[in-house]
Amino acid sequence: MTAAAPPAPARGAIGTPPDQAAIRLVVCEDDRELRNILLTGLPHFGIDARGVADGTALDAVLLDHRPTVVVLDIGLPGEDGLAIARRLRAVGGPPMGIIMLTARGSLDDRLEGLKDGADVYFVKPVDLRELAFAVRNLHRRVSPVSTEEPAEGIYTLDTLHSQLNLPSGEQVVLTATELRILQALALKPGEVVERIDLLKSLRLPMDLPGMQRLETQISRLRSKVRQLTGSEPLPLHARHGVGYAFLAHLRLLA
Repeated sequence: MTAAAPPAPARGAIGTPPDQAAIRLVVCEDDRELRNILLTGLPHFGIDARGVADGTALDAVLLDHRPTVVVLDIGLPGEDGLAIARRLRAVGGPPMGIIMLTARGSLDDRLEGLKDGADVYFVKPVDLRELAFAVRNLHRRVSPVSTEEPAEGIYTLDTLHSQLNLPSGEQVVLTATELRILQALALKPGEVVERIDLLKSLRLPMDLPGMQRLETQISRLRSKVRQLTGSEPLPLHARHGVGYAFLAHLRLLA
């Protein structure tokens, strides 16, 4: 079950600033309690969320409320989420992001969901902040790209010079290990990268010492940013027992 909705974030905190335009989203989830939690919590992150319980109700909402992102459960009454995702992709029209939020967590289930059109696949329970950032990143990917992108709030990973450029203008010189960690996270914006995948990218053994070394490297990276800026925290968040996600816009420069 998703955690209860947090209080509205203050300006400058993790979340959406009050002056940012709301993102249109529809949640298709038959569990009323979970649906209400999402509909109550997501608006705190600048997300205009509507909820439905099945594919028929979703179709009715889509007639007059075209969202940029749809969150689908797989185990819905009637038409399941996989079939809905395939149908939405086949219809065409303006780009729409699809997030699967389901209890089905096996690798085969995840691959099936991604094959049928999901952009992001979450296994319940999911942290509300993590879901909100995934929605925002997906919204940016499917929305029309502006000719000029504001630099405020954007982190840039410069792989040529092995440095992370912060929104404040500070430059963090990275070790080879830190660079590989951020590269892996940049390839999946707003998504959780599992520890096993990070260990592979670092060529570390998939055992307890390997995981401890990974956590040490990430802790040092956070401390390096904090010491350089004095206050600016690195938006690199852990999902306990699963992996890590970079919950901000991280632009990759080759």
